Amino acid sequence: MIEIIPVGGYSEIGRNCTLVKWKDESVMVDLGLHMENYIRLTEDEDVPFEIPQSTLIREDAVPDLTAVSDELKTVKAVCISHAHLDHVGAVPFFANKIKAPIHGTKFTIEVLRKLVDDKKKKISSELVSHPENSKFRVSKNLEVEFIHITHSTPHTVLVVVHTPDGCVVYANDFKLDNAPLLGPKPNYEAMKKLKNVKALILDSLYALDPRKTPSESIAREMLRDVLLGTSSDDKTILVTTFSSHIARLKSIIEISKTLKRTPVFIGRSLAKYVDAAKAAGLGDFEKEAEMVRYGSKLEQYFKKTRKTTDKLFVVTGHQGEPKAVLSRIAKGKFFPFNPEDLVVFSCKVIPNEENFVNRSNLESELKNKKSRIFTDIHVSGHACREDHREFIRLINPENVIPTHGDLAMLNAQKELALEMGYEEDKIHILKNFSKIWV
Repeated sequence: MIEIIPVGGYSEIGRNCTLVKWKDESVMVDLGLHMENYIRLTEDEDVPFEIPQSTLIREDAVPDLTAVSDELKTVKAVCISHAHLDHVGAVPFFANKIKAPIHGTKFTIEVLRKLVDDKKKKISSELVSHPENSKFRVSKNLEVEFIHITHSTPHTVLVVVHTPDGCVVYANDFKLDNAPLLGPKPNYEAMKKLKNVKALILDSLYALDPRKTPSESIAREMLRDVLLGTSSDDKTILVTTFSSHIARLKSIIEISKTLKRTPVFIGRSLAKYVDAAKAAGLGDFEKEAEMVRYGSKLEQYFKKTRKTTDKLFVVTGHQGEPKAVLSRIAKGKFFPFNPEDLVVFSCKVIPNEENFVNRSNLESELKNKKSRIFTDIHVSGHACREDHREFIRLINPENVIPTHGDLAMLNAQKELALEMGYEEDKIHILKNFSKIWV
């Protein structure tokens, strides 16, 4: 039988980590941060190595690997599904303790390199990149398959752990986008070929939303409609979005050209992902946009750049983080904010109390300056309920394990599986460390 040990990300959103074990060999899938807890602790999403692991664990900012310390010696590989920090961000803190190679796709590994290089630290674990739609052996009995799937960051994969007793499919963060702007549509053929799927570990973030998630091509048209359909001559334009959303950044650059404005990317996080995209062969943004890599350089940049209306600024701070670039600009620290300047939030507020408060404060600041504010110019990178239905039918697992959601989201996923004919004992609502065998 296959043992599944949930370490983080169960009955919560973030710090994703799961062990898939067969006899005395295991694969760790994902090793991420709990972003709300982490940012509350650090006031930044960059990874400061000087924070002790014990502090991060105590504050629930990272998976508690001390609770599975006996299992760590069985880990033959750490396999990361994609480059978002709630899936990869804890790797730098724990890689030297796990003592196993870290596997991911090219973009994911390049982002991990940037996380490590930023602090001039080293990890002893080998970083191994694999193409999407590849299969590789990690031990005598375990093989891992990376199957391409679409999401809001490039080179996202389903991680399939193959064992002599069947396989486990880990699908945590994905959407079924049949018209993606970057890369191919999901590899449905590879999914159909999977046999003897003992368990599907399934993203449940939008299990309560009874829709199919729209394509990223819709988000591009929403941006075009706002930026090209709004009078903006002699107005400053600020756009904020997720730094890891490379397809969205490409769309913003394309629209900037139509507006005959120079795109300017501002912020450390944006620079990190842009550098990773270049290293992964996804495009050289610095050939098309100006880069201001550090917030500390902003004052110097705007002293040289008196005119802002011939540029389109892409900035960090879409959740309203008080120390982020957008909040600092909104306070008028670098140039005067004029009435009817445009601020476009090409994102959604990540649902937690702190983000709601921060965004509300930021929008109030902008409204006081009579800015034109456009919110939710965005489509999600996560599947909704009807995508989940199609996906479960496609994978046809024996067991369904909802993850990446609060209890209401997990129960909604359970209700869907029951609706599709699964018996209750084949649907498992787990908590961290509540291991099961399938």
